Amino acid sequence: MTSTPETWIGPRSGGLISRIGVRFAVGVLIGVAALQLAGCTKTVKAEGAAQSVVDVVSKKTGFKPTDVTCPTGVTAKVGAEFDCHFTGPEGPYIAHMRITKVDGDNVEFDVTTRRS
Repeated sequence: MTSTPETWIGPRSGGLISRIGVRFAVGVLIGVAALQLAGCTKTVKAEGAAQSVVDVVSKKTGFKPTDVTCPTGVTAKVGAEFDCHFTGPEGPYIAHMRITKVDGDNVEFDVTTRRS
């Protein structure tokens, strides 16, 4: 099954499942975060990436993560990948982030979540 950013691609194995019986999953979605300068290198702001995870997961599933952590020092380069972590309704999850575009002080990325 193919998808484009911002398109719901349906439940996946290991997708988020709420304990109240509502099934939901997060597929490949687009997130946007700001950049910061570290010397002469632009890096993704960890707090901006974390907020993007919250926004994407809550928009697509209705579940709002409150404990998202993302790494610091990730170079803002198209193709770069990193993982953020959060607690979902059934335990720990990973939000895999892949940078798809860097435009000035903004970065866009695909977000894919799965149980860890």
